[in-house]
Amino acid sequence: MKQAIALFVLCSAVSARAEVGVSAGASFNFKADFRNAARTQGSLSSPDTAGNRTYDDGYVRSDNIPGYPDQTRYYGYDTADGADISVPGELTLHSSQTIIDAQEASGEQSEGQPSIEIYWKENLTDNDRLNIGLRAAFRWQRIELDSASVSTTTTRTENHTYLYSSGALLTGSYDGYPTPTPGYPVIGDTPTTETVSYTVGESLVVFREIKADIFGFDLGPTLSFDLAEKLSFTASAGGTVAWIQSDFSYEQGAYSSGSDWDEDWLFGAYVSADLQYKLGERWGIFGGVAYVRLEDFEQEVDGMVSELQSDDSYTLRCGLFFE
Repeated sequence: MKQAIALFVLCSAVSARAEVGVSAGASFNFKADFRNAARTQGSLSSPDTAGNRTYDDGYVRSDNIPGYPDQTRYYGYDTADGADISVPGELTLHSSQTIIDAQEASGEQSEGQPSIEIYWKENLTDNDRLNIGLRAAFRWQRIELDSASVSTTTTRTENHTYLYSSGALLTGSYDGYPTPTPGYPVIGDTPTTETVSYTVGESLVVFREIKADIFGFDLGPTLSFDLAEKLSFTASAGGTVAWIQSDFSYEQGAYSSGSDWDEDWLFGAYVSADLQYKLGERWGIFGGVAYVRLEDFEQEVDGMVSELQSDDSYTLRCGLFFE
């Protein structure tokens, strides 16, 4: 910021025809596209190592019993969590996974958000009414966008049944690893049956937000002409480069949340138009509009994607100029 101000002051001192100005404004119509793939919470009972399975209500581990390679003493369950021992000779364990549907949403800036610009301009010609010049400007913009959308959850449940041939399982809970209880039933170390069920669950609100600061530098030619004794019009167009610092965050009901902070260079182009009115011999007021088109800026966290777009954005501004 200090370097930019120093640059404008230096450039304005080069020629008596130079002009500097400062303005405050409001930016409109920035947009963020939010999207994500289907997301899951929780894990199913795929073995983490050969023969070992973990469930929501128990576990089964492999056990090399001499003479009985397909059975194990290392298992546990808790009927309070859902383990089923109601059928003699069977132990049924469960694992579930919540699937949150994929959805897209967008956040669009509905209110003007702050913008500040400092510029330097110098006419390269010295005609009475129409002049060609050069304009450089440093600007700051604050962008805040959010979106709330509704997702639906579906619960996928796997039910695995293990068989045993003698003894009985006790009501309540049992923990047989690493020290099984002597005389307690030995079960098969792989499930004999598997069933899968799906249950439509709750609707939840997914909230996503992006907060960004954009520091831009514009450079391009100008065309200025006098409309009246104290009133003039200036148009400018050229290239722009911007440094963006952005914080993207999301909340997915009570299931998950996350955030990502990122920064990058963006390139683009600008077009602007201003009306100037002199209040004194070497100073006055001005007002106008600027359209700045930058590259899209994308962030991702936990599969959630935010894409900031400036296609339709514009800035209204007003300020003071000095010659």
